[in-house]
Amino acid sequence: MLTRAGPIVPMLRIFDRALLLVTSVAVAGLTALMAVVVLIGVFARYVLNDALPWPEELARYTMIWLSWLGGGLALRRGAHIAVEFVIDAMPQRLRAATVFAGRIGILLFLGICLVYGLQHVGRVSMQTTVALGVSMQIPYLAAPIGSALMVYHLLILMFVPSLDEARKTELQV
Repeated sequence: MLTRAGPIVPMLRIFDRALLLVTSVAVAGLTALMAVVVLIGVFARYVLNDALPWPEELARYTMIWLSWLGGGLALRRGAHIAVEFVIDAMPQRLRAATVFAGRIGILLFLGICLVYGLQHVGRVSMQTTVALGVSMQIPYLAAPIGSALMVYHLLILMFVPSLDEARKTELQV
């Protein structure tokens, strides 16, 4: 755990705040985009009686990106589902060891998602989406990018908790 406020911590704090802000704005923007796209699709189908081919596909890929990016923010904020009453009932040393072991397990899982996600992005390089006609790499990039962000947030929680304490008092988007 980094406890001394060396020269790297202020720079890391600036980077961390910027990353949290950019990710939060992206998640908010993706949520708004998905809502608008779904409304367009529903309006076209039920009011104009003409189903458009692209809203369902765009909403699906937006949801994928939203889930992977939002997963990192949820991890950072401690918003993922957990069985806290079991952890809270443990003695302090056992609790710390259990939380640390759980975080190591999550890091391993995210590492697998990152590696296989990047491999899969390479495999779909020649494919395009049906309705939008964009490269399939764009939707599939969500997994490795989201995994990398979650790894970053988990490492901050594990080794630089002072950044997390500062974040709790800031406004969140």
